[in-house]
Amino acid sequence: MKIKEIIELSKTDSLAKIAKEHLNVGKEKAREGLKQAGCYSINGIKGWHFDGDESVLEQSIYDFVTTTRKVTPIPNVSSKKRKNEKTKEQINNGAKEEINKGSEQAAPTLERTKEGTNVTTKESLNVVRKRASFDLDVELLKELKIKAVVEDKNIYEMVETAIRQYLKG
Repeated sequence: MKIKEIIELSKTDSLAKIAKEHLNVGKEKAREGLKQAGCYSINGIKGWHFDGDESVLEQSIYDFVTTTRKVTPIPNVSSKKRKNEKTKEQINNGAKEEINKGSEQAAPTLERTKEGTNVTTKESLNVVRKRASFDLDVELLKELKIKAVVEDKNIYEMVETAIRQYLKG
């Protein structure tokens, strides 16, 4: 950024704000650079001033300071937001990967009712299952858990059986 531009901005903004938003150096380095360029500030009067050779105004502030920051374009986003966006992106990528893989698991048995009878048998089949999440009435879930313990069955087997019967009916 040219010295002339910094002087113009200093009429409305503080040097700290100018350095933060427009420069790759801090307020103190910017102040040192302006002084080395021949600029000065007056107490009680806002902004920086220059009375020397006009060609100096066309020079860059970086000609008068040594930078310690990386010289990269400064985005309009705080570094904390950028870090959060990276973290969200990593989480989203991981979630997409999980969804693509699917939460599948093979179960060794499947409970089926034989056609035309009320007899339930366990057949030895490899069934691919996909995890599902849903809300149930609290009291209904308690009853389901108790019945699963009494009948020595898994809850998912009982839910599958009930859903199959519902879909057939």
